[in-house]
Amino acid sequence: MSDFQVDTVIIGAGVVGLAIAGELLKQKKEVLIIESEDDFGKITSSRNSGVIHAGLYYPENSLKAKFCVRGNRLLYDYCNKNFIPHKNTQKLLIATSNEQIKIIDDIKNQAQKNNVEKITKISKDKVKEIEPLIKCEEALLVESSGIIDAISFMRSLLGKVEDMGGMISYNSFLKRIDSVGENFKIFIEGDNETTIQSKEIINSAGLFATDVAKKIDILDDKFIPKTFYAKGNYFSSSKKYDINHLIYPIPEGFGLGIHLTLELDGSIKFGPDVEWINDPSDYNIDIKRKSNFVDEIIKYFPTFDFSTLKPSYSGIRPIMNKKNKSMRDFEIQTFREHKINNLINLYGIESPGLTSSLAIAKHVSELLK
Repeated sequence: MSDFQVDTVIIGAGVVGLAIAGELLKQKKEVLIIESEDDFGKITSSRNSGVIHAGLYYPENSLKAKFCVRGNRLLYDYCNKNFIPHKNTQKLLIATSNEQIKIIDDIKNQAQKNNVEKITKISKDKVKEIEPLIKCEEALLVESSGIIDAISFMRSLLGKVEDMGGMISYNSFLKRIDSVGENFKIFIEGDNETTIQSKEIINSAGLFATDVAKKIDILDDKFIPKTFYAKGNYFSSSKKYDINHLIYPIPEGFGLGIHLTLELDGSIKFGPDVEWINDPSDYNIDIKRKSNFVDEIIKYFPTFDFSTLKPSYSGIRPIMNKKNKSMRDFEIQTFREHKINNLINLYGIESPGLTSSLAIAKHVSELLK
């Protein structure tokens, strides 16, 4: 006998888990979110750039391209309707050398294939006019990029979940998940073990989605991918500069380059870089990494006062494919793959996960109709 019975259990109270809960509650389902932390969104969802992405870079027809472009529009609409602090800053993607101009053209073509709207190629003189401190040879002006207060957004999502009767249980540590007929039985660790019976399970555990999947008794190991951990470090400056756009260099390696991101108060930060780690709880920032930040920032912001550059925070991204960047996509695993009814595993939900969250939620809710 179970202590509780619900229609759907969502594992993980990050931005995607909260958004999915809201969509399922609209279907009049009884939803419980279980979260190992003591509050919502404390891991990947609150440790990112806070950028509303446009969807420029991702391969055509990939889940990232599909959900980012749709999610961008949904997110602005949600923010406007629910008074979430955000700003449509726009973005400059810059070529700092003549060799990079061809890459700018390629990215513009890819963005157009992905149905990203309002992208304009502009000259260095135009860049100088709108951002006098930024040095480049050419740029793309991306009008749909912006920034958001991710915590306020998640708090709003949680409020709607609770208003619709959804439940959330913090400090809940998953022990295992058994199959019982057509249902699932979820065991939660504690002095008095708690069991929950549900018809549906959504694994939205982010960094720990692979760990959760391994606790599902009938899920074959061959469907459980390995997760790699990419830490992104951020450095910030206490000095205010009159910069109004997000400034992004050409992407490189597994990241989008060390870019300049605005905060809602007008201050600036730089990052993230990419640091491969083994411990998903390692948020320490090595001050030695500052020299790499300096080397990259000076290429497009030569007058920046580097004496003001200090370590700020770090975040960790779950990466499913460490060898081939072009193959790095969200993975939404359903019955089609693992042949288990009403089980959805979400892997590799990293950037642009925040921007894509509302679109992912709508997709997952459709899969469970």
